[in-house]
Amino acid sequence: MNINLNFPSTIRLIAVGTLATVSLSASAIALAASAGIAAPPNPHPGHCPDGWVPLPPGMNPALGDCMPDSFVQPGGGVVNNNQLPDLTIKTFNISKISPQKVSVQVLNKGNGIAKRSKLRLTVQQIKGTPVNRTIEAKLPFFKPSQSSTILVDASSILPKDVALSDTAFKLTLDSTNVVTESNESNNEALHKP
Repeated sequence: MNINLNFPSTIRLIAVGTLATVSLSASAIALAASAGIAAPPNPHPGHCPDGWVPLPPGMNPALGDCMPDSFVQPGGGVVNNNQLPDLTIKTFNISKISPQKVSVQVLNKGNGIAKRSKLRLTVQQIKGTPVNRTIEAKLPFFKPSQSSTILVDASSILPKDVALSDTAFKLTLDSTNVVTESNESNNEALHKP
């Protein structure tokens, strides 16, 4: 491995004939050097040092419990977690008129724009019998603080005589993980009969 630091904000790594360039700000280099690239193990989960935030679920646990509060985008420029969107399910209501439909109020409580994504409804049980039936609905762009009500029709995955209220189901926002959010752990809501 050859590290060339002749460029003040660029590190070039050469390994087995492959050249990769990683751009980092001076503060990110200093932060990575002082933190050993990843945050040290946190003796108090949920309490991160200043400048660090809890690691979202699904990230490599070898990175520790915390991550920097900002990161460098692949194209350059620093993005702070407080500039990201945060999609949440504010409420959901099963229709009394059409019992196989649910209206889901989605809110972007973050500070960034959420790009188009999907809302997945997964029916987990029908009358106590485990099943795994899914249907997805498209979500529009969401500006910060914007909410919208999305109607999901589950009639194509339910028997005609079964109301959605009689099933166990899960609603998942950004089900294909296309939106980078400040909080990835609040994208689901559950219903049990």
